[in-house]
Amino acid sequence: MPVILIDTNIEGHGAHIWMHMRTATWQDLTDALGVTMRQFCDVGLDAASPDDVVWRFCQAEEFYLLTSNRNEESDNSLEATLRREGTPTSLPVITLPLPDRVFQSSSFCDRVVEKLFDYLLYAENIRGAGRLYLP
Repeated sequence: MPVILIDTNIEGHGAHIWMHMRTATWQDLTDALGVTMRQFCDVGLDAASPDDVVWRFCQAEEFYLLTSNRNEESDNSLEATLRREGTPTSLPVITLPLPDRVFQSSSFCDRVVEKLFDYLLYAENIRGAGRLYLP
């Protein structure tokens, strides 16, 4: 059962994507895969947790991190952590580089959901990828 952890920087965007995954178009696939989305507060993470702590938590719990964070501003940034600690079996970080578009375009949100399901359906093939993008 895949769990997607929504990064604090896109909680509203993640909730919108989750609502889209629960529409008639995607409901059966969402249920068949047992996909759930969680926020930091749901799993006991502090919203101010450093990126490296969040990434390690996701790896330990086998959660996919959904974020729009792409920077490498410090040694504990998400990008630096991926480069330093990623392995061929690490779960990838799923990045939404244009998060506001999910609110602006239903067809864009559909493409995001479709690509997200594509990643989840072929989960074993994406391990070690580091970062994957939506859509």
